[in-house]
Amino acid sequence: MAPNFNYPAEIKGKRKLYSLFNGVKDPLGVISGNHDIFGDSYFLRATLTNKKLIFSQDKEFVEYILKQNHKNYFKSEIQSVTLGKYIGNGLLTNNGKDWLKQRRLIQPGFSKIKITNLVSIMDDEIEKAFRSFDREPEVDLYDFFHTLAFNIVAKTLFSSDIEETEVKELGKIITEVQEVFAKEVRLPFYTQILKALGVIGKTIRKSERSKAIIQRVLDKRRNSGEEKNDLLDMLIQSRYEDTQLPMSDKQLVDEMLILFIAGHETTANALSFIFFEISRNPEAEKKLRQEIVEEGENAFTTESLMKKSFTVNVIKEAMRLHSPAWAIDRQALEDDRFKDYSWEKGTLIILYISGLHRNPKYWDRPDDFIPERFDDENAKNFAYYPFGAGPRLCIGEHFAMMEMALIVRKFYEKYSFQSYQKTLEKKALVTLRTTNLLGKIIKN
Repeated sequence: MAPNFNYPAEIKGKRKLYSLFNGVKDPLGVISGNHDIFGDSYFLRATLTNKKLIFSQDKEFVEYILKQNHKNYFKSEIQSVTLGKYIGNGLLTNNGKDWLKQRRLIQPGFSKIKITNLVSIMDDEIEKAFRSFDREPEVDLYDFFHTLAFNIVAKTLFSSDIEETEVKELGKIITEVQEVFAKEVRLPFYTQILKALGVIGKTIRKSERSKAIIQRVLDKRRNSGEEKNDLLDMLIQSRYEDTQLPMSDKQLVDEMLILFIAGHETTANALSFIFFEISRNPEAEKKLRQEIVEEGENAFTTESLMKKSFTVNVIKEAMRLHSPAWAIDRQALEDDRFKDYSWEKGTLIILYISGLHRNPKYWDRPDDFIPERFDDENAKNFAYYPFGAGPRLCIGEHFAMMEMALIVRKFYEKYSFQSYQKTLEKKALVTLRTTNLLGKIIKN
């Protein structure tokens, strides 16, 4: 006899149809609306594919999936297969023992000591980029931060000079891949139409073009014979414990591409939201400037950037309100249960981080920008997971936080940003992003 499973409240009828079709263009609105109606966890059965999905913005449930019973969960086929066919089989899309082998190889490149050595390179890139503000005070900070963050990844992790045209091309390809990927995931039956129209084939060819650009970076390093003591050198020289063999070029390119994407995409998106929130909260800006003055010459040292501060609070609060990693997906390897709920092997779990970060059960005045809330001595236990949690916690968390703190402090030491926009349009693709952030740079 088949076991009976006790899924959360199921979405049916008109609300289900609404969710399936409107989820393509407005996933945040649809998922948030469903949680408002059905509570912190709900169940949806995909009609055509018969896939079972549990959505949750419950802190204990999130921690159970990502921490307590993480061994029963893989990255779902959404990422490992659908996204993987575009960006390869690297840390973001890999699973199981292969993922663990790759993580162990790459982890040393993101140690705090390694990151400390990168501050001066970041500083140079930031100073160089900020010079344009004197010539062009009107700016789209969204585009600006994407270019800056990409250049920082290229210089710090791979000591590489990528042409400006290639930076823009890679950025364009990454966006187009995410657009097609989002359609495939949210309307599975649409995949056949995209295939028939040649859209998927064309997108795969574009992703191959992005890999060719990365391969050139790799070839250039090998041909130069130079040793830079950076992440790329470490990846080239690293050996697997079991075979003592190096990574293949294909694996190296996949890992480099994912590090390029993850290393610039989420940071650039977060910076856009951070600067938007500061522009709307003059008291926070005033307090931020005061901290920079009080820190004096130490303001841009690794020690100051990484310690608890108002700067860090501002970054955390903006990422709470607008988390670039807006959802985390997992797939059950075996039947499982948590409290009153139980579900079968293969069930897709969608952990709705954007909803968790604004859940009034865990946050006082959840929609308000209050950086000071992170001064709370219990802040470590907040329902807050902008970088995920558990063994698959983002490998670049410290790198990203230091980079964002440095950019925020370097900017507000000399400038202010006046946003032309009272609201931001949000696009939930693989990451949560805005479409632009238009405004004016004012020199102090």
